[in-house]
Amino acid sequence: MKRNLLLIFFSFLISFFLIEIFIRIFLPQEISAPWRIHAKDGLLINKNNGISYHYINSKKVKYTFGKYHNRKYNLQQSKKKILVLGDSFTFGWLLNDEDTFIYKLSKNFLNYEFINASAGGWGTSDYLKYLEEFCDMIKPKHTIIFINYMDFSRSKVSNLYYLNSKNEIIEGKNKVYLSDKLTESFIYSFFAANSHLFNLFRKQMTIFILNKRIQDQKTKIQNEKNLKNNEIKISEDDKLKNDIIFIKKLLKKIKLKNDECKSNLILINLGWIEFKNTSNVDNINNYISFIRENSINYIDLTNNMRLIHNEKSKYQIKNDGHPNELANEIIYQLIKDKLKIYIQ
Repeated sequence: MKRNLLLIFFSFLISFFLIEIFIRIFLPQEISAPWRIHAKDGLLINKNNGISYHYINSKKVKYTFGKYHNRKYNLQQSKKKILVLGDSFTFGWLLNDEDTFIYKLSKNFLNYEFINASAGGWGTSDYLKYLEEFCDMIKPKHTIIFINYMDFSRSKVSNLYYLNSKNEIIEGKNKVYLSDKLTESFIYSFFAANSHLFNLFRKQMTIFILNKRIQDQKTKIQNEKNLKNNEIKISEDDKLKNDIIFIKKLLKKIKLKNDECKSNLILINLGWIEFKNTSNVDNINNYISFIRENSINYIDLTNNMRLIHNEKSKYQIKNDGHPNELANEIIYQLIKDKLKIYIQ
């Protein structure tokens, strides 16, 4: 019996290596070890204290992470910290450290250590949840939040926070699937970083899981529609007003949390897409007066980004859409002097 089991094991092992070699030669896959984990209430954050390689379209970059689940740079450390929050644009998607605008900015403020905790797919709800979890631990002198064109609408589909019937902000939770937890294991990360066969299987499973979640989301939306049919119908104008109220309350809580941990809040609109091309909820014009009324420092790059707007393909990573090295240099040049007004 034991001999038969060993025979089966070695047969499987030899088959695995033969298929692995075949795929490496004739059907090579993109090798990228996952670097995201789930924190409290299902907040999806970067891993901490480790290295991951991101490989796509023959481009390979290395990400190094620090203890605050931040992208860590080989630069000065300081007791005076600047916390940076944003989505994949601010994280520096598919860019080496020195090519990201946050890395470039940090070299302009040598008295500070930049903690870039930005993560792909984040929105306003994620920024607030991260602040609730880590602001008191980091104690940043300044907190810079880079607003991108889908930040506000992403908060609507997140369950981290929501409005109740009295228009009060309530804390919720994002669902964490079993498949999500498996991707955080050492074994999964090892094979994802080393096996082309595993990544071929991983790609197919990702498509299957994504389709399943899309179907679940459609079912949820349909159930909500059926429920609303039995209630008083809300006009689109009223729905938009409620969504904007929700975003304003999130921004207010972000400001209050920063005040609580004695951090100076600075909002920066990246302006990658002009206001007219965003949804009504994401249109920053709906929030300008609110931001000013709550004494939140605000920088808008939209008008300065027209060079990029007029020739977007020149400033995007090929076959990806994220800002390339040239775009990051332009963003850095636009921000560096504006930030000096707020950071001493």
